[in-house]
Amino acid sequence: MARNEPARAAAQTGGPVVDDLLAVTAGDDAGAVWIGAARNYGPLRIYGGHFLGQALAAAFQTVPIAKLAHSLHAYFLRPGIPDQPIEYQVERLRDGGGYVTRAVRAIQQGQSTFYLTASFKDPESGDVHQPVAPTVATAAQATARRETAGQVRLPLPFTIGTGVELELLDDWSPLNTRRDANGIRLWMRVPVGAPEDARLQQCALAFLSDSTLLFNALRRHGQPFTTHRTTSLDHALWFHRVPRCGDWLLFDQSGPAAADGRGINQGFVYDATGGLLATVVQEGMMRRAPAPA
Repeated sequence: MARNEPARAAAQTGGPVVDDLLAVTAGDDAGAVWIGAARNYGPLRIYGGHFLGQALAAAFQTVPIAKLAHSLHAYFLRPGIPDQPIEYQVERLRDGGGYVTRAVRAIQQGQSTFYLTASFKDPESGDVHQPVAPTVATAAQATARRETAGQVRLPLPFTIGTGVELELLDDWSPLNTRRDANGIRLWMRVPVGAPEDARLQQCALAFLSDSTLLFNALRRHGQPFTTHRTTSLDHALWFHRVPRCGDWLLFDQSGPAAADGRGINQGFVYDATGGLLATVVQEGMMRRAPAPA
């Protein structure tokens, strides 16, 4: 995660790896400030997952090496500035024997842009249960079906030039005008240069977790940027198992409620064997766009 630990290229693709997108460098000698490079994601300016992954990477630099994240909670405060570096100020809220808690404030041009709290613990064994993963087409089957239809992968801003691959399991698109009460299901993966680095895998999953989540509650009411003004407000992620983000992961999402100009979106992230890796919840602004004059 730190740039003094160079990312190894992902041999399977030879393309960009998430290691470089989420890398942070020390900004002071006390380990309280870390600097991340911004990136232009087109209409998104800075994609929310970029902040999530980098802020978690900055927090990890201050946490004992054996501990992994078990949860994070974040607020998106202002749009990011793509051509400005991001300063992550890390506050050590708690250093306990079992749990460690950090707060991370992202600063650009002297203003708070993003705020995250995260908690960390040592891995341990315990009781296990989980929801049953839905029965859906495999990633390979979804790819074959798309290619047979002569279609290309949906080029969402967070996938362009990042190494992220996705395979949708229905016809959802930000431009699709069909309203649907169903959630968005898709397979996603991104090459990780250091696949055995559990911390980096968690940062990569934080990066992916923002992706299409915002659009689930909106799907039954309209389209982003057309019928509605929409943006992410807050985001929560709980890690249940260490992911391997270079493998296909199933994002099973839904948008169960909307009210007061806001929509709630939730998702389960499974590996290809049906193991539950993470639970994610996000609230988004959902305001009707003014009708054309």
